[in-house]
Amino acid sequence: MGNKIFYGIIAIVIVGFAAVFIFMNSASDNPEDGYYPYTDLESEQLSGATIDKLEDENYHYNKTLDETKEIIDAGEGEFVYFWSPTCMHCAAATPFLMDAFEQTGEEVTQLNVLEYEQAWTDYAIEATPTLIYFENGEEVDRFTGNPGNADEYAAFINTMTGAE
Repeated sequence: MGNKIFYGIIAIVIVGFAAVFIFMNSASDNPEDGYYPYTDLESEQLSGATIDKLEDENYHYNKTLDETKEIIDAGEGEFVYFWSPTCMHCAAATPFLMDAFEQTGEEVTQLNVLEYEQAWTDYAIEATPTLIYFENGEEVDRFTGNPGNADEYAAFINTMTGAE
């Protein structure tokens, strides 16, 4: 009787491990299963640094290059944040930027220049991070670099929108 219980417990443990193994292998590492703004690129085309940022909510305002151009050309005032996942200054500045946008109630479009290298030329980006305010399809002003706090970003945002 004791051997039957012992073997029953062993069988349950083995079945449990098998179920966990099957579940873990069926879970996908595909970035398309979660937040995925790079709709014009296959996940295999993305750099590893970009994939690493997909889970970071500070980077959930990304658009493709074409979508960004459409937003800018729409004529309404728009902030576009040019950043790179390999830029240590962007990693430090982005939380401040997102705090500033939360404080001001304004919206931002993010463009990953690592994946959309043409943006460097199209928008004369010299360094990242760069925040540009566009109105009527034209650049009004830009803020380049990491200010080290949200207040300077908020001041720039308020100046551009006339909210001061």
